[in-house]
Amino acid sequence: MQNAEKTGVIEKVKKFAKDGYGNLITGLNTAASKKKHTRAVPGALISDGELEAMYVEDGLAARIVNLMPSDMFREGWKYVFPGMEEKQAEELAEKYKAAMEVIEIRQKCKEAMQWARLKGGAALLVGAMDGRTPDQPLDPKRIKTGGLEKLRVLDRSEIEFDKIRFQTDPMRPRYGLPECYAVKFHAGVDREDTMIVHHSRIIEFHGDRVPRAKSSLSPETKYWGISVLQRAEDRLKTIGSSIGSIDQLLHEMSVGKFKVKDLAMMLSSPDGKAAIERRVELMDLTRSVFRSQYIDATEEFSRDSVNFSGVPDVLHIIFMLLAADTGYPITRLFGVSPAGMNATGESDMRNYYDAVRSEQELVLQPVLMRLVKIVSQWQNIEEPYIEFVPLETMNEKEQADLERNKAQKKLIEAQTWKIYIDTGMIEPHQAAYLQFGDELKKIPDPGEDEPPPVDSAPEPNTSEDEA
Repeated sequence: MQNAEKTGVIEKVKKFAKDGYGNLITGLNTAASKKKHTRAVPGALISDGELEAMYVEDGLAARIVNLMPSDMFREGWKYVFPGMEEKQAEELAEKYKAAMEVIEIRQKCKEAMQWARLKGGAALLVGAMDGRTPDQPLDPKRIKTGGLEKLRVLDRSEIEFDKIRFQTDPMRPRYGLPECYAVKFHAGVDREDTMIVHHSRIIEFHGDRVPRAKSSLSPETKYWGISVLQRAEDRLKTIGSSIGSIDQLLHEMSVGKFKVKDLAMMLSSPDGKAAIERRVELMDLTRSVFRSQYIDATEEFSRDSVNFSGVPDVLHIIFMLLAADTGYPITRLFGVSPAGMNATGESDMRNYYDAVRSEQELVLQPVLMRLVKIVSQWQNIEEPYIEFVPLETMNEKEQADLERNKAQKKLIEAQTWKIYIDTGMIEPHQAAYLQFGDELKKIPDPGEDEPPPVDSAPEPNTSEDEA
């Protein structure tokens, strides 16, 4: 009977754990294990009002939102024209730079990215006077002189998602994408108008992407994305409550204890409470005057202090978790120096700069190229390529080390070629060709007459006929 019961228990355990280790006594990997009942459950999204409050009131939340866009626009970019003469390329780059400054591209794109990260979505409205209504496609060639106005940043809530007209024909180019947007404009204090805007005049910015499969998320959230503060909300709450608790402990870090004989009996008497208060007041008075504490032989006074020794370690762990949630290095997010022996934080910053460069190429560059194309067709000039300036720049010492390493490499290569020539493996002219190719043929020999410079004046004609 006992063997049968034991066999039945084992069969039940096998149903719960098909592989891995299990222990009936401790409950490891069985239904009694607490880990088996831990599941990821969908939670509520932060409302727009709460997101705005977090951005305004919490400096750490605002830093999470603003830090990435600030680093993306910190060094800027260059307008590159491959295969064009340097002078002509510089002139065209200045034209693009001037046109982009008129529409305030840096400020507006940065602001749009910040609101997209905060609210989960934003957009830029291209204001252009091309003689067409906003619901018609933008024609850059018809923009008048000075008709390219500043970009307007639209919050996700300023675009009515229910009124967006999507392309539903699978045979059309923009299948599944918006054809026209319904944009809300505020005129005055309490007046609000809705205008239909063609997709060629709108540039979208999305928040953190979420799966578009069937879930509890709304279609609007699936399309735009979620706020970057959504995943960091619990960590921010933990930090806020932890700092608040520490602040309360600072006010109570030293608590005095006064032991009085027969205290309960004294408090039970009609005048006991007043007597205790007079006694404590007298103690404070004598301590302030004589800097000493006078107590009865039957009384005892002591002071307990709060121990904060483990608090910094706990806070550091919370900071690390928040950095992991947001994708920022802890040195960049909190502005603290790396801790530990030989800790420099270079690898963390290098990985972070790689992430910034990836965001520049995936998010910012398409936006810039779209605006550049509009300016190119408007001004009828060649379209450039956007090249971002590196975030990391070498100082003089690092530059000198780089040049020294290059010189050392060339020296080693020269010594290797010399060994090949001395051992008879190759001839000198063969080594020269393998190393420099045909470049050495362009250098004139010492005895060869160099051609006169192009801008030199011709020699005067002193022939006998003219004489």
